[in-house]
Amino acid sequence: MMDYGFDALSVHVLVDLSDPESVVGIKAVAEWARDQDQAVQVWPFLREPINTAAEVPKGTPSFEAYKARRGLARRRYKDQERLRNLQRLSLNQGWTFTDAGATLAHWGLLRLAEHRVSATTVSPFILGLVSSNEVLDMGCVQAALVEVMPGLAGEIGRFDQAAAKAELAERSLALSDLGVLSAPSMMYQAEVFSGMAHLPRLTALCRP
Repeated sequence: MMDYGFDALSVHVLVDLSDPESVVGIKAVAEWARDQDQAVQVWPFLREPINTAAEVPKGTPSFEAYKARRGLARRRYKDQERLRNLQRLSLNQGWTFTDAGATLAHWGLLRLAEHRVSATTVSPFILGLVSSNEVLDMGCVQAALVEVMPGLAGEIGRFDQAAAKAELAERSLALSDLGVLSAPSMMYQAEVFSGMAHLPRLTALCRP
């Protein structure tokens, strides 16, 4: 596996910035890090979800109707959770990234983590970004990144979207081989915790 520079004493949060659940997770873990005086870095994880259902042969009409109802119920649940997460962020509407904006945002998140920028700094940066515009393009992402870390301006000037996409995909694939299945997730001392409900467990693990 490639060297991610994962500090063994830090908690590492893996997120997808297009998903409100991940942004809620960043906010929660930043508050936890401040309360616990714990080092936390935020990293991108963009692995496409695995759809095993697509590989299952078609069944009887009644079974297919049942699957359709279940699929509709799952979509309704996801829509409700998305709305709740937006409410937790005090936002009335969601946000979308342009393709270039999403790549730059996650590439920037990677650079911040490599420089050991704490989640307590990343959280207000991300919250400010997603509340600034409904559509997040390269321009607004670049401005936000340079504000939080001015030293990135030179690297952004040499930004190669295709190379950044390839790097993000490679890193996410390697993380999935370690057991990271979705975002948000957390890692601590090579152990993977899916979702943010494990913060109480991490509180115990991180105590000196």
